[in-house]
Amino acid sequence: ELAEPQRALQLSGADFLLVNPNTGAAPIFRTARDAELTMRIYRAHPVLVKRTGKGEQRAWPVRYVRMFDMTNDSDKFLTRAELEQQGFAPAALNRWVKDGEEAVPLYEGKMVQLYDHRAADVVVNTKNLHRAAQQEAIQDSVKVRPDRYPAPQFWVKRAEVDKTSKGEWALGFKEITAPTNVRSMIAALMPGVGFGNKVPILLFPQSCAANENAMQAASLLANLNAFAFDFVLRQKLQGQTINLFILEQLPVIAPEAFEQSIGSMKIADYIRAEVLALTYTAHDLAPFARDLGYMEADGSVKPPFVWNAEDRAQRMARLDALFFQLYGLDDADADYILSTFPIVREQDMKAHGTFRTRDLILGYLARI
Repeated sequence: ELAEPQRALQLSGADFLLVNPNTGAAPIFRTARDAELTMRIYRAHPVLVKRTGKGEQRAWPVRYVRMFDMTNDSDKFLTRAELEQQGFAPAALNRWVKDGEEAVPLYEGKMVQLYDHRAADVVVNTKNLHRAAQQEAIQDSVKVRPDRYPAPQFWVKRAEVDKTSKGEWALGFKEITAPTNVRSMIAALMPGVGFGNKVPILLFPQSCAANENAMQAASLLANLNAFAFDFVLRQKLQGQTINLFILEQLPVIAPEAFEQSIGSMKIADYIRAEVLALTYTAHDLAPFARDLGYMEADGSVKPPFVWNAEDRAQRMARLDALFFQLYGLDDADADYILSTFPIVREQDMKAHGTFRTRDLILGYLARI
């Protein structure tokens, strides 16, 4: 490998601090092109949280939270059988109620995918001694029902959730990952329920207006799920966990950039429309839709968007094209970055006979 020119890198201490300003750790560049693209992005954009001897600089006003530890807090978790035994009854939105008390689902990482809080049920097989709880994907044909919610392994009482957050929705991501997965960052908007420690959530200030937080959440969610962001994350992953120190040192688009216009529309409004359609596919995210102003004339929240895989692919491609531009990357850069996601290409080739994800994104990028 030392004899291969593209594998030989020359990095200074300043380069280490550029890409890891809080820790000064070495990134994991595999090629000179990876290093050049990554450092170019860092020179132009802030990290999520920059820590200095004088304090910290936050690009986005979010607080990282792990709500429930799946081991230490297990005494708070209730199975369906335990809820029934205690006299709880099933209620709307995947909840259980008893005498004014409410139990809400406990979300685990295996239940979530990109822009999708209904990716999989948790199915328990007691014969599997090592990993009894497994995911079972919810098919697209079933997701067209807006009242089909993912079946969790556990529920937790609302009072326990409220100790951390009383929000009606939350932005979170899957902590367990790898640079060789289909995607490394997988984030989603989810209902305001319970979350295990493998689904960290990013909470917005309670002092801000609900509509302001929802708009910022939509923009930040689109940023986290962008291929450009994912590419940089893969340069930082040494294990299988997106630790807090990794997340904080990732480059994001500053909030003020979304106040610019794309055509006749403000970028923030453009992202809002796409994220709303990708996210609000079930009744349990009506509060997020309400906070984004998706309302009927009579003041009620409009119905959820019908799940449509083709429409979702187009919307995500448009967002990815936009973020390539926001990160200052051109067609050639985007083409190269997409080539570093081989499983996405393989899945596309199997399903469509072409690298459709790349074709869609580059097509939209050419129109911007």
